Amino acid sequence: MVERDLFGSDISEITGLEPGGIGKTMIIDRLSHHTEILQTVSHFITYVKIGWGLPFVMNKTILLQRLNDIKAMGLGVSNGGTFLETCSMKGKFEKGLKSIIEAGFTHIEVSEGLYELTRREKKMAMEMAMSSNIKLIMEVGKKGKENQLSLIDTIYKIQETMDYSPDTIILEGRENGRDVGIYDHEGNIKWDWVEKILETVKLESLMFEAPLEKQQTDLITRLGRGVNLGNVQISSAASLTAQRFGLAGEGLFINEQARECNGSPATKFVYHVIRNAISADQTSLMNITGLNRRTVQNAISDLIEMKLIKEVYDPRDMRRKTYSCLNHG
Repeated sequence: MVERDLFGSDISEITGLEPGGIGKTMIIDRLSHHTEILQTVSHFITYVKIGWGLPFVMNKTILLQRLNDIKAMGLGVSNGGTFLETCSMKGKFEKGLKSIIEAGFTHIEVSEGLYELTRREKKMAMEMAMSSNIKLIMEVGKKGKENQLSLIDTIYKIQETMDYSPDTIILEGRENGRDVGIYDHEGNIKWDWVEKILETVKLESLMFEAPLEKQQTDLITRLGRGVNLGNVQISSAASLTAQRFGLAGEGLFINEQARECNGSPATKFVYHVIRNAISADQTSLMNITGLNRRTVQNAISDLIEMKLIKEVYDPRDMRRKTYSCLNHG
């Protein structure tokens, strides 16, 4: 991602956070938006996915111009995985890969949402991506409600996908974010799934497709501003970045949950994370907040002194201390 000065010199003083360290954002592009709109929010985007097989039903000249316009903003651009699934189904997988590379895409997305690929095909994608200096993105999950993977199968697929050394592993969330992967029929996140999945793969290697703004907010609140989010609408890109910096909605440092905390912005942020975290130790607090070790240690000391959190040893590892709120049941 191209380095950009998003907020000027005051952001660190206001929030206690450095401008860097936010997660990747993937925008879903249905060709219904002009590139001028992308330009206005390009600061907040890592790459754009032109979904399904849309790039290959376009006039070639128009497609190449759109790709060039997107890349000129410093953004990556990928195909939608369904295109290569269709190519595989028709015995044209290698030809499909070559067409992506020749068109000038910076990312290749490989998925199995509708059709299973062979190991040979996935290895071919890995090798062609490496030789062409293109980033390989691999997606885990099924699109159809009737053939969703179980949690165990999801974890197995993630482990299998790691063999191909992708730049990012995406968890399928479709365009509606309901009845798929980590989401229930109302679009709520199944946090027990997320916890188990994150025991298998590092957070920075994973991208959650999160088409609904509530899902984006919840994932940032629980996992921190470094969480990678995909299938984001262009219209949500700016507000999503504000969420990452705790400047909007549930991410506000001074919110209903943290009003009892009278510490610095950094201390309030650490308190907010401990209240919402799946598990909170010093390392996870540093990773989630983006704060350095000394700042996190000072915040923990302040919160213990204010009797807002408690410190206990992890029974599975007595060298590790975890933190939780005293007023939680």
